[in-house]
Amino acid sequence: MSRRSHRAELRVSRLRSDPWCIVVADSHGPEWAPAVGATRRPMAVQYCELGEPITLLQKAIHRAMRVAPASHVMVTAIDEYRKQWQPALWCVRPEHRFVGNSRSSSPLTVAAALLSIAEESASHVVTIIPATCFVVNERVLTAALCHARETLPLTPQGVMTLGMVDIFDGIDEDYLVPTKARDGSHWVVRAIARRPVPWVARHLRENGAMIASGILVGYASVFATDIAKQCPGLPLKLTQAIARSHAEGVECRVTSELQRDVPQSVLRSLRWCAPAFPQRVLRVKYSGWSGLRSARAVARFSAIACTTMSARNRQESTSFRSCEDVNAGQNNEPRAVGKETSEC
Repeated sequence: MSRRSHRAELRVSRLRSDPWCIVVADSHGPEWAPAVGATRRPMAVQYCELGEPITLLQKAIHRAMRVAPASHVMVTAIDEYRKQWQPALWCVRPEHRFVGNSRSSSPLTVAAALLSIAEESASHVVTIIPATCFVVNERVLTAALCHARETLPLTPQGVMTLGMVDIFDGIDEDYLVPTKARDGSHWVVRAIARRPVPWVARHLRENGAMIASGILVGYASVFATDIAKQCPGLPLKLTQAIARSHAEGVECRVTSELQRDVPQSVLRSLRWCAPAFPQRVLRVKYSGWSGLRSARAVARFSAIACTTMSARNRQESTSFRSCEDVNAGQNNEPRAVGKETSEC
């Protein structure tokens, strides 16, 4: 192979920009008892079913597979809840599972997943989705994620986040305070208001603030550069753990020993929050979003989910009875010769 063709191959590999998705299932979230007086102990809400026969983690994995191939989906998880998440991850390769010992290790498991993607190609586009969330209109959210990925090349920061504007008042949510970029072409995050009291939250919404979704869409290189900047020795330790898991085809374990070597201030900075981590914000309307940041929010949206499921079941039951009536009428009427008859 000539030197020129070898350089061309390297150039092509660096320009590969495939979609990847990381589902964060080990972050802090409220614990939720499925029913009052239930014998089962409360567990992290991402492993619960809010009025539907599917857990929030399973819904997040389905969401991820709408924006990336199944072979490009990664999940972070906690070893303590293995019985809850392992059955749901049958479609995720073992080496694409990043498992920590506690919720405080979540920044490290996400960092390991990001570095694993950046090792393959720094140009890959990564979508980070929290499993701890509730969405009423999945179609709106999927369209927003696809639009963010398409417009990412026009974003100077190389990273975007989604800001939610909904018909529901947010409960215990964080809010993104936007401002125009210097060239005036788009909005960027100027500040974040952490769970403001209701009257402050209402004032923020009236002045253009959006609910922080925690969803990020960006180039793997941008995240990898920030990880190396915040903790210069961390990428080497994580890539060694990644290499072992890939070689053996097993889960990547982020051990407590590795976590002890990382200061708490660094762990906080690895959550990639604006304005310290610059990012563009894309406004998303009427997806029915909740970050489920408190037990109050979980209780409210659990009731919404139960109401939605009941309405859907009634509609399906009515449609089924209508089909039965139509079929019964067709069985009693003579068929027209030479004409097609419709069946329900």
